[in-house]
Amino acid sequence: MLFKPEFSFKERFDDNVRMQIHPKHSNFISTLSPGVMFGYLADDNELNTRFKWNELIYSSDSALDFSEKLVNLSHKYQSERFKTDLAASYAEESSINNQLDPTVIDPTQINEAGGVQLLVPRNTKSVSPTATYNLNEKSSLQLGYSYQDVAFDRAQNLTNIFNYSDYSFQQYSATATHAYSERLSFNLTGAYSDYESANQTPGLAFGLIPITTGFSQKSTTFTYQAGLQYLFDEQTQLAFSAGIRDTTTESTQFTSSSNPSPLFNSRSSLPPKNVVGNVFSASLARKSDWGDFSLSAGQQLNPASTGQQQTSTTFSARGRYNLTERLSTGINANYLLSESISTFSNDTTRTNNRTYITLSPNVQWRWTPEINLDLSYSYRQQVIESNNQTITGDSVQLQFSYQPQINRQVK
Repeated sequence: MLFKPEFSFKERFDDNVRMQIHPKHSNFISTLSPGVMFGYLADDNELNTRFKWNELIYSSDSALDFSEKLVNLSHKYQSERFKTDLAASYAEESSINNQLDPTVIDPTQINEAGGVQLLVPRNTKSVSPTATYNLNEKSSLQLGYSYQDVAFDRAQNLTNIFNYSDYSFQQYSATATHAYSERLSFNLTGAYSDYESANQTPGLAFGLIPITTGFSQKSTTFTYQAGLQYLFDEQTQLAFSAGIRDTTTESTQFTSSSNPSPLFNSRSSLPPKNVVGNVFSASLARKSDWGDFSLSAGQQLNPASTGQQQTSTTFSARGRYNLTERLSTGINANYLLSESISTFSNDTTRTNNRTYITLSPNVQWRWTPEINLDLSYSYRQQVIESNNQTITGDSVQLQFSYQPQINRQVK
């Protein structure tokens, strides 16, 4: 059996943790992360189970302190023509509400500042098995399934228009790959996914009668993609795929109350809405003795906690340069455009379209084979469509990580 302990400590300074237009103060965030990995290694299969604890401590916002628990399991099996991969996880994580705070504070909403729940713990369960069969030396077929269930611990009786919605997402996929030559291969992928989300919020009608308003949404999507991979040489690889998606969404809105009057009880279902869109991904990566770099771009439909799925358009660049055998420097740049997919006619309370840009230079020092130090700076810029205001944030982080080189066989 395998046994491998690990430990890391991060200290981060952040001047706008919740990405608000006018942040109240800065924070020093300390993260203590002990962990351990158990498993076994055999000739044809491998099993790893990893337990990790993240203790988050905020210097100025103690309401954001949280203890994260993460469990990950992976298993791999491989024979001459057949292989399987299984990944499963359970996580209790911190989710900080970065929706803009209401400009008018309702005194009846006093729970946290302005009636907004600042920390919304997120519980995630996921499982993802895949099976690959080599039809011959050049062709293979892969079948995959993934399931994700996400639930948020929302404060009870907290009335505001910004809510996190629980959701579930599952996808079935099949990919056929053919190696045309040693350098060039082609692939075809078909996938079917199912997204379901629901939420409800308590309130008062005419300031007197308790009511509950809510919605539910279900989306099914068929995706078809074709792609290729090309090796320019042993160090440089290009990958590209493009296709279409066909999404059908059904939505329901409701209002309910203990009062039997139809005025306070209603339910309306919108007719199914069909949207056809594009999906693509592209990447270029190169590794060499001096370091490595990669460029990538893509557009995909992703599950989201806003109550709808989101179309995400991304561009990213990453580079690393080795100054010495132990010292390296690098930079990461990312651009994200998120657009909500909704069928609601009055979508002002649910649309969360935004542009998010990050730029992060860093320095890494491998002090010893077991100890690593990482110093980084991050600049963040966010533009929310609803108000077209630019929000910025800066952070500096120092990370210390320790992982004993003991890959120990425990009998």
